[in-house]
Amino acid sequence: MGKELDEFTRLLGEAQKSAVKPQMVWANVKEVDWDNKRMVAIGLIDELEYYDVLLGLGHIDKRPKVGSKCLLGIIGNHSAFTFLIEAEHVEEMTVVSNETELTVKEDGLVVRKANESLKDVLNDFIDEVNKIIVINGTTINKVAVTEIKQRLNTILK
Repeated sequence: MGKELDEFTRLLGEAQKSAVKPQMVWANVKEVDWDNKRMVAIGLIDELEYYDVLLGLGHIDKRPKVGSKCLLGIIGNHSAFTFLIEAEHVEEMTVVSNETELTVKEDGLVVRKANESLKDVLNDFIDEVNKIIVINGTTINKVAVTEIKQRLNTILK
């Protein structure tokens, strides 16, 4: 009798799981709270407001542009468990893997590993290269190296 009851319980659980399908909804971004990684969105079809929409689920966060169209995922058909899947326009995106972080912004990239920034490391390197004094042969072109540093600083923030 115990085996049959266990099997019945297992089958009942599977049937309940299959009855609740994941839900997605198209919406417009109403407001964004980037500090808390949450937003408010309004459904395109039903004009329902979705509060406290998560901007990521841990390692990737996206900051959608206010007014842009977005796709939301709703866990277990409960609007209280809503997260951003994708957005039409994103102002910023952060990807984190342990101590490494990549931030993509409209004005450039930020690459960090622990307390080090790729931009700072490259700028320090270029500054040291510019200090090189060549006694015999061609010396370094400090103007060209400084121009490279300025170009680098337009990409990395």
